[in-house]
Amino acid sequence: MEISMSNQKKNESGFALLMTLIVVGVVLSVGLTILDLSLKQVRLSTNAKESEIAFHAANAGMECAQYWRRASSTEMEAGSAINPVCFNSSYDSYSNTNITGVEVTGNGNVYQYQYDFTWGVAGAVRCTQVNTLIMSADLIGAGLSLNNVSSYVDGYPDGNSKACSAGSQCSIISVRGYNRPCNTVSGYGVVQREVLLQF
Repeated sequence: MEISMSNQKKNESGFALLMTLIVVGVVLSVGLTILDLSLKQVRLSTNAKESEIAFHAANAGMECAQYWRRASSTEMEAGSAINPVCFNSSYDSYSNTNITGVEVTGNGNVYQYQYDFTWGVAGAVRCTQVNTLIMSADLIGAGLSLNNVSSYVDGYPDGNSKACSAGSQCSIISVRGYNRPCNTVSGYGVVQREVLLQF
């Protein structure tokens, strides 16, 4: 009789070990699932924060570009150099170009101004890149057209040409905002947002 009780105790201890392993496995699975969800939430909130920084850099850049379009309208419509200052910072790079050739049809001039700024405070340094096209159509003639606009403004949404009637001034301002300084906008973790305005 003692032998059968001993066998029963051995069977029960094996069953207890099996139940313990199952419970530990379930608890470990639930814990790993919660950890995975928590890590995804942290990544999503970080991405949302970085996206907001990039969007605000683009939006603030648009305000600055509009200011310089108004403040330096005479110089920009003549293709002269300007000295934009945004966010209490001088530009990192600057260029202005007279666009000529087969893309421009009609009477007038097309000028492109490009400049960028690295600005912000420690922990929230960002980059704003401004690209402004100015079309100045002569009073005489049928107006001015710029073809192949997407080669000057990446992702231009309104087809591939912009027309400006005789005697008018037309502008396209494209601003890109980044969550990193301008010298690191091609690295890992960079978020870009873009704002486009035409008038």
